[in-house]
Amino acid sequence: MVHDYHTDAVIAPSGIFGQFVPMFDANPLLTPAEKAALGVPVGGSANVLIQRRNVEGGGRDDDLRLTSLRGVIGLKGDLSKTWSYDTFLQHGKVLYQEVYRNDFGKTRTFRALDVVTDPATGLPACRTAVDGTDPNCVPWNIWAVNGVTAGALNYLQIPLVATGRTEQSLFGGTLQADLGQYGWRLPGARNGIALALGAERKKEKLNLDTDTSFQDFEGAGQGGPVLPIRDKALTNEDIYGEVRIPLVENKPLAQTLAFNASGRRSNYSTGITTNTWGLGAEWAPIKPVRFRGTAQRAIRAANIIELYQAQGLNLFGMGQDPCGAGPTATAAQCARSGVTPAQYGSALLTNPAAQYNYIQGGNDQLKPETALTYTLGAVLTPIRNFTATIDYWQIKVDDVINTPDPSIIVNQCIFQGNFCNLVNREPTTGTLWLPGSGVTATLQNLSQLQSSGIDVSASYTGRMDALGGYGLLFNGSYLQKAELTPFPGLGSYDCAGYYGTQCQTFINPRWRHKLRGTWATPWNMDLALTWRHIDSVDYVGLNSATLVNDPSTAATDAHLSARDYFDFAAAWQINKTFSVRAGINNIFDQDPPITGANVQVAPFGNGNTFPQTYDALGRLIFVNLSMKF
Repeated sequence: MVHDYHTDAVIAPSGIFGQFVPMFDANPLLTPAEKAALGVPVGGSANVLIQRRNVEGGGRDDDLRLTSLRGVIGLKGDLSKTWSYDTFLQHGKVLYQEVYRNDFGKTRTFRALDVVTDPATGLPACRTAVDGTDPNCVPWNIWAVNGVTAGALNYLQIPLVATGRTEQSLFGGTLQADLGQYGWRLPGARNGIALALGAERKKEKLNLDTDTSFQDFEGAGQGGPVLPIRDKALTNEDIYGEVRIPLVENKPLAQTLAFNASGRRSNYSTGITTNTWGLGAEWAPIKPVRFRGTAQRAIRAANIIELYQAQGLNLFGMGQDPCGAGPTATAAQCARSGVTPAQYGSALLTNPAAQYNYIQGGNDQLKPETALTYTLGAVLTPIRNFTATIDYWQIKVDDVINTPDPSIIVNQCIFQGNFCNLVNREPTTGTLWLPGSGVTATLQNLSQLQSSGIDVSASYTGRMDALGGYGLLFNGSYLQKAELTPFPGLGSYDCAGYYGTQCQTFINPRWRHKLRGTWATPWNMDLALTWRHIDSVDYVGLNSATLVNDPSTAATDAHLSARDYFDFAAAWQINKTFSVRAGINNIFDQDPPITGANVQVAPFGNGNTFPQTYDALGRLIFVNLSMKF
């Protein structure tokens, strides 16, 4: 299988985002009034904080291409009447290419703002062009309307380039047996004990190469440096087994009573060994009613990115700095995070874009996540062609691998005196968003997650004589609880019905469902109409829990309303060779709910909404033609 994916995404323009730049009295582009307003003394200079986007050059352009190749070969068969085998070998590779255009080079920006009069021409010129350090420099005149020239943009806008590769090799096999052939069955059962044994080995490789502009954080529109990852590998070897034991069959009040158990042992090249297991039972007192239940211990070991991602700066969302203008914390509380009396209450502490710096990255000391899961449910078939299921589930996950929420770290430091060693303010201004500042929040095994809910489904099929057959399928899920404890001992909060980066899964509607109706016509054509519903959610800042409650939550962020999408599809089997499929998703062109600037959408969404949950593109029309030969 070969797959090639290319996307060209344009986002908000680059620019200069809160940099202190020396402005000199000798700068001919500045008027006397501007020099006075900026505090530039006669014959001297002043450091000026500049924030300005590249509105003339347009948006940053992120050109991505992913090419994947995957091959699988297998062999399966029977060793005897009792034993069968299934073996496989799989290898896959994904090639990554990225060209990031229209970003501003930081060094070039500083040079283009340092302007003097060229003695040779009497015209404004970059100081570095006059002294020969950078002859290509062109002044960036942001001080006059229409002052920015095409030559300045050609100089300032730089490309950034990255390439990478991930590989996975996996091979394994299973042996399956019906031990009833040996007489291994219980007295009350008709079928024998079923057994499966297996082993597999997986190896992953990761490489990422970035150019010097990415590595040196030269792109002004980047959240931080993008560092290379070279020759990282992760291997795990597993052995596993599963057994199913029919206890009673075809007896009064026990049409089926069966038990199953499974286990797996995994060894990782990081030196970690884990054991997982599962227990399950099913009981059908009568044929139309079947009860089922399971208990499992599961693990998720850190993946190769979580282990080896290079550490560097990124951005997190937080509204007002508690120590900024109109502070919500006292001066003594703010001092815990490094705010001086002179900085306390400064409007500069709050970033206008609600974005602040944090240090992200992998951690090769991560332990596996461990989970205990329980399910209890029933399968009902009261009439012919109708099936309904209901299942209650409960999951508790310890040692959740997660990036500690930087906003919680900041608030814990200020209001509780915790984690202050992780908060590093810029010394001169006290900010958390100017260069030289940030919150340390690399991946850790800190969190605990407890969730529970109910899943329901129902299906019915029937015929309409000469008009063909029809079917109805319903799937729904109710989220009862999604409780997250981000830091041990500091309390928890429930994300059910809320959205926000503070939640492990960003969007957490209480209820969502899908209802699908189908009609198999007598004319080799199948039609389907689907209704998808996603319940409304509130911003997690409205949660009463102290860890996440945010009194400054803006009205634009407080609520994401429910969405109902309707889709239509048709499939026509023209003949034995050709078939065509077409349809319309989101027939009524529903727009996705959006948030304001105070909610940090990344990494779970993009463009003020969340495409993984909502239809961000609106109405989608598709046609597919298939040929089999």
